[in-house]
Amino acid sequence: MRKFFCLVCVLLPSLAPVSQAAEGLTAEVEHLLLAPKLSDVGVQNIFYLEDLLNSVQEFGSITSDTSYAQRLVLAYEGDNAGGAQIRWFTFDQDLDYSGVVEETPIVNLTGGVNLDVDAIDAEFTQRGEFHVWNWFATAGARYARLALREDSINFEDLIDTIWFGSTGVEFEGVGPTASVRGQRHIGKSGFSLFGSGRMSLLFGDTERFSAFRAGGSYVNPNEMVQVWELQMGSRFERRLQNFDLLTGIFWEAQRWDSDSNLLGDLGFHGFGVNTGLRY
Repeated sequence: MRKFFCLVCVLLPSLAPVSQAAEGLTAEVEHLLLAPKLSDVGVQNIFYLEDLLNSVQEFGSITSDTSYAQRLVLAYEGDNAGGAQIRWFTFDQDLDYSGVVEETPIVNLTGGVNLDVDAIDAEFTQRGEFHVWNWFATAGARYARLALREDSINFEDLIDTIWFGSTGVEFEGVGPTASVRGQRHIGKSGFSLFGSGRMSLLFGDTERFSAFRAGGSYVNPNEMVQVWELQMGSRFERRLQNFDLLTGIFWEAQRWDSDSNLLGDLGFHGFGVNTGLRY
């Protein structure tokens, strides 16, 4: 984490100003197909943790095909290659849950889980060139909210259930975020290859809801959550009469890692396409 921030700090003052082509107001939309990933241990941390049932042999798993997500970006860049931008990522989909508890008789746990994630970044930006590479660095703040909740899993069929409300976990927090993107143009074709990395360090509260805890929920205050994001892909830029057309395709991966493990080390991976205009 320290090395990542050091890299951003080194790049910001050392980048040479780029051409005037990047100036102006940019609006982009990224359409994503992401598959959320949560290990069996992650499911255990979210729905059971220290409330473990002696009879549980399989805690269950959450599965999902790729689901639609979206990211909106609004940015402005001045004539000194510095600027600011706002980004909003949102994911809201239903996932399937299944598990087995070896009571007498055996209980099959099935149902659906809703995963709802929102992340808003507000940050300063700096673009520059180094040899044949175009570099783009950002630093700012992120607000994020993550909720993984169910109201259809049949925990009430288990003899140890003492609370019958919706179970799951919710996190809300803010903190610093920083990113670096390297982009290499392919001749004068308008095409380029790029790779980017982002790290966010969020501080907030996590509320956990368990069917095996009296009262259902408790709050874990002062939670620290690290969010890592990677993108690799290609972009195409073309100058039209009064604006630049921006398009691209990329692969993306995310990891949400909490100190308490209450988020279950949630991950995403998949593909996306982006379209945008620069005035």
